[in-house]
Amino acid sequence: MKDLDNIQKALISFFKKNTHQEGITLREIAASLGINHPQTVLNKLNQLVLKWYFAKDEHGYRLLRESFGDRMNDVIQLPIYGFAQCGNKGKKILDEYSQEKIPVTIAMLGIKDINSCFFVRAKGNSMEPKIQDGDLVLIKQQPSYDPSDYVFILHNNLPKLKKIIKKDGKLWLESVNRFFDQVEVDKYDETKVVGVVKKVIKNF
Repeated sequence: MKDLDNIQKALISFFKKNTHQEGITLREIAASLGINHPQTVLNKLNQLVLKWYFAKDEHGYRLLRESFGDRMNDVIQLPIYGFAQCGNKGKKILDEYSQEKIPVTIAMLGIKDINSCFFVRAKGNSMEPKIQDGDLVLIKQQPSYDPSDYVFILHNNLPKLKKIIKKDGKLWLESVNRFFDQVEVDKYDETKVVGVVKKVIKNF
Protein backbone atom coordinates (compact mmCIF):
# COMPACT_ATOMS: atom_id res chain seq x y z
CA MET A 1 0.00 0.00 0.00
CA LYS A 2 3.00 2.27 -0.43
CA ASP A 3 1.36 4.00 -3.38
CA LEU A 4 -1.65 5.16 -1.31
CA ASP A 5 -2.19 8.31 0.72
CA ASN A 6 -3.61 8.31 4.25
CA ILE A 7 -7.24 8.87 3.19
CA GLN A 8 -7.08 6.03 0.64
CA LYS A 9 -5.63 3.69 3.29
CA ALA A 10 -8.36 4.75 5.74
CA LEU A 11 -11.05 3.99 3.16
CA ILE A 12 -9.66 0.50 2.59
CA SER A 13 -9.66 -0.14 6.35
CA PHE A 14 -13.20 1.23 6.66
CA PHE A 15 -14.59 -1.00 3.91
CA LYS A 16 -12.71 -3.99 5.29
CA LYS A 17 -14.42 -3.54 8.68
CA ASN A 18 -17.80 -2.65 7.17
CA THR A 19 -18.28 -5.40 4.61
CA HIS A 20 -22.07 -4.95 4.65
CA GLN A 21 -21.96 -1.24 3.86
CA GLU A 22 -24.57 -1.21 1.07
CA GLY A 23 -26.62 1.94 1.36
CA ILE A 24 -24.07 3.88 3.40
CA THR A 25 -23.66 7.44 2.16
CA LEU A 26 -20.54 9.39 1.31
CA ARG A 27 -21.42 11.82 4.08
CA GLU A 28 -21.57 8.99 6.61
CA ILE A 29 -18.22 7.64 5.49
CA ALA A 30 -16.69 11.12 5.68
CA ALA A 31 -18.06 11.64 9.19
CA SER A 32 -16.76 8.25 10.33
CA LEU A 33 -13.25 8.97 9.05
CA GLY A 34 -13.14 12.62 10.06
CA ILE A 35 -13.02 13.87 6.46
CA ASN A 36 -14.42 17.35 5.95
CA HIS A 37 -16.12 16.92 2.57
CA PRO A 38 -18.05 13.93 1.08
CA GLN A 39 -16.65 14.95 -2.32
CA THR A 40 -13.18 14.08 -1.03
CA VAL A 41 -14.43 10.57 -0.22
CA LEU A 42 -15.89 10.24 -3.72
CA ASN A 43 -12.67 11.41 -5.38
CA LYS A 44 -10.52 9.05 -3.32
CA LEU A 45 -12.81 6.08 -3.98
CA ASN A 46 -12.68 6.73 -7.71
CA GLN A 47 -8.89 6.88 -7.52
CA LEU A 48 -8.92 3.50 -5.78
CA VAL A 49 -11.12 2.08 -8.54
CA LEU A 50 -8.51 3.14 -11.11
CA LYS A 51 -5.84 1.48 -8.98
CA TRP A 52 -7.91 -1.74 -8.83
CA TYR A 53 -8.43 -1.72 -5.06
CA PHE A 54 -12.18 -1.18 -5.50
CA ALA A 55 -14.85 -2.07 -8.01
CA LYS A 56 -17.88 0.13 -8.66
CA ASP A 57 -21.26 -1.24 -9.71
CA GLU A 58 -24.97 -0.52 -9.26
CA HIS A 59 -24.67 -1.34 -5.56
CA GLY A 60 -21.87 1.13 -4.90
CA TYR A 61 -18.20 0.58 -4.14
CA ARG A 62 -16.80 -2.85 -3.30
CA LEU A 63 -13.37 -3.61 -1.87
CA LEU A 64 -11.41 -5.99 -4.09
CA ARG A 65 -8.03 -6.24 -2.42
CA GLU A 66 -6.05 -4.65 0.37
CA SER A 67 -2.90 -5.10 -1.66
CA PHE A 68 -2.64 -4.43 -5.37
CA GLY A 69 0.26 -6.87 -5.57
CA ASP A 70 -2.11 -9.67 -4.56
CA ARG A 71 -4.50 -8.66 -7.31
CA MET A 72 -1.71 -8.68 -9.87
CA ASN A 73 -1.04 -12.35 -9.17
CA ASP A 74 -4.65 -13.53 -8.97
CA VAL A 75 -5.27 -16.35 -11.41
CA ILE A 76 -8.48 -16.13 -13.43
CA GLN A 77 -9.81 -18.15 -16.35
CA LEU A 78 -10.19 -16.25 -19.61
CA PRO A 79 -12.20 -17.83 -22.45
CA ILE A 80 -10.78 -18.69 -25.87
CA TYR A 81 -13.44 -18.21 -28.53
CA GLY A 82 -12.48 -20.42 -31.44
CA PHE A 83 -10.62 -18.94 -34.40
CA ALA A 84 -10.31 -15.47 -35.89
CA GLN A 85 -9.30 -15.51 -39.52
CA CYS A 86 -6.02 -13.89 -40.51
CA GLY A 87 -7.07 -13.85 -44.14
CA ASN A 88 -9.99 -12.73 -46.24
CA LYS A 89 -12.15 -15.75 -45.60
CA GLY A 90 -13.36 -17.33 -42.41
CA LYS A 91 -15.97 -19.48 -40.76
CA LYS A 92 -19.11 -17.74 -39.58
CA ILE A 93 -20.05 -17.12 -35.94
CA LEU A 94 -17.47 -17.57 -33.21
CA ASP A 95 -19.81 -19.63 -31.06
CA GLU A 96 -19.73 -22.49 -33.55
CA TYR A 97 -16.38 -23.39 -32.04
CA SER A 98 -15.98 -25.13 -28.70
CA GLN A 99 -14.93 -22.77 -25.93
CA GLU A 100 -11.72 -23.37 -24.00
CA LYS A 101 -10.33 -21.43 -21.06
CA ILE A 102 -6.80 -20.48 -20.09
CA PRO A 103 -5.49 -19.46 -16.62
CA VAL A 104 -3.84 -16.02 -16.64
CA THR A 105 -2.89 -13.22 -14.24
CA ILE A 106 -2.95 -9.44 -14.58
CA ALA A 107 0.83 -9.46 -14.14
CA MET A 108 1.17 -11.88 -17.06
CA LEU A 109 -1.01 -9.84 -19.42
CA GLY A 110 -0.05 -6.36 -18.29
CA ILE A 111 -3.62 -5.05 -18.51
CA LYS A 112 -5.79 -4.00 -15.56
CA ASP A 113 -9.26 -4.27 -17.06
CA ILE A 114 -8.94 -8.01 -17.48
CA ASN A 115 -12.64 -8.81 -17.03
CA SER A 116 -13.43 -7.18 -20.39
CA CYS A 117 -10.94 -9.40 -22.21
CA PHE A 118 -10.97 -12.74 -23.99
CA PHE A 119 -8.71 -14.72 -26.31
CA VAL A 120 -9.11 -15.80 -29.90
CA ARG A 121 -6.80 -18.19 -31.71
CA ALA A 122 -5.40 -16.83 -34.96
CA LYS A 123 -5.80 -18.81 -38.16
CA GLY A 124 -3.95 -18.05 -41.39
CA ASN A 125 -0.89 -16.00 -42.26
CA SER A 126 -2.17 -12.62 -43.45
CA MET A 127 -1.06 -10.90 -40.23
CA GLU A 128 2.47 -12.32 -40.17
CA PRO A 129 4.88 -11.57 -38.66
CA LYS A 130 2.80 -9.66 -36.07
CA ILE A 131 0.29 -12.50 -35.59
CA GLN A 132 0.99 -16.03 -36.77
CA ASP A 133 -1.18 -19.06 -37.33
CA GLY A 134 -2.06 -20.65 -33.98
CA ASP A 135 -1.13 -17.64 -31.82
CA LEU A 136 -3.39 -16.72 -28.92
CA VAL A 137 -4.54 -13.12 -29.27
CA LEU A 138 -5.82 -11.16 -26.28
CA ILE A 139 -8.78 -8.94 -27.20
CA LYS A 140 -10.08 -6.09 -25.06
CA GLN A 141 -13.76 -5.55 -25.80
CA GLN A 142 -14.44 -1.98 -26.94
CA PRO A 143 -16.09 -0.42 -30.01
CA SER A 144 -13.51 2.35 -30.38
CA TYR A 145 -9.99 2.02 -31.77
CA ASP A 146 -6.99 4.11 -32.79
CA PRO A 147 -5.66 4.07 -36.37
CA SER A 148 -2.57 2.19 -35.16
CA ASP A 149 -4.60 -0.57 -33.46
CA TYR A 150 -5.08 -4.09 -34.72
CA VAL A 151 -8.75 -4.92 -34.26
CA PHE A 152 -10.93 -7.96 -33.88
CA ILE A 153 -13.81 -7.31 -36.24
CA LEU A 154 -16.89 -9.16 -37.43
CA HIS A 155 -17.10 -8.47 -41.16
CA ASN A 156 -20.26 -9.95 -42.65
CA ASN A 157 -20.33 -12.33 -39.68
CA LEU A 158 -16.75 -13.48 -40.30
CA PRO A 159 -14.38 -12.95 -37.33
CA LYS A 160 -11.15 -11.32 -38.54
CA LEU A 161 -7.99 -9.78 -37.12
CA LYS A 162 -7.09 -6.71 -39.17
CA LYS A 163 -6.08 -3.09 -39.14
CA ILE A 164 -8.74 -0.63 -40.27
CA ILE A 165 -7.48 2.19 -42.46
CA LYS A 166 -9.25 5.09 -44.13
CA LYS A 167 -8.33 5.88 -47.72
CA ASP A 168 -10.11 8.00 -50.31
CA GLY A 169 -13.06 8.40 -47.95
CA LYS A 170 -13.50 4.64 -47.62
CA LEU A 171 -12.63 2.09 -44.95
CA TRP A 172 -10.36 -0.83 -45.76
CA LEU A 173 -9.27 -3.94 -43.86
CA GLU A 174 -5.51 -4.20 -44.06
CA SER A 175 -3.25 -7.18 -43.43
CA VAL A 176 0.34 -7.05 -42.17
CA ASN A 177 1.51 -9.57 -44.74
CA ARG A 178 2.20 -7.56 -47.91
CA PHE A 179 1.12 -10.47 -50.13
CA PHE A 180 -2.50 -9.95 -49.06
CA ASP A 181 -4.65 -7.28 -50.67
CA GLN A 182 -6.65 -4.71 -48.75
CA VAL A 183 -10.37 -5.45 -48.50
CA GLU A 184 -12.83 -2.59 -48.93
CA VAL A 185 -15.59 -2.29 -46.36
CA ASP A 186 -18.65 -1.74 -48.52
CA LYS A 187 -21.45 0.46 -47.20
CA TYR A 188 -23.77 -2.54 -47.37
CA ASP A 189 -21.43 -4.78 -45.36
CA GLU A 190 -22.30 -5.78 -41.81
CA THR A 191 -19.30 -4.62 -39.81
CA LYS A 192 -18.77 -4.56 -36.06
CA VAL A 193 -15.58 -3.82 -34.16
CA VAL A 194 -15.59 -6.18 -31.18
CA GLY A 195 -12.33 -5.03 -29.62
CA VAL A 196 -8.65 -4.27 -30.04
CA VAL A 197 -5.61 -6.54 -29.85
CA LYS A 198 -3.75 -6.04 -26.56
CA LYS A 199 -1.30 -8.94 -26.54
CA VAL A 200 -0.15 -11.85 -28.69
CA ILE A 201 1.02 -15.10 -27.09
CA LYS A 202 3.22 -16.95 -29.56
CA ASN A 203 3.17 -20.66 -30.31
CA PHE A 204 0.80 -21.52 -27.47
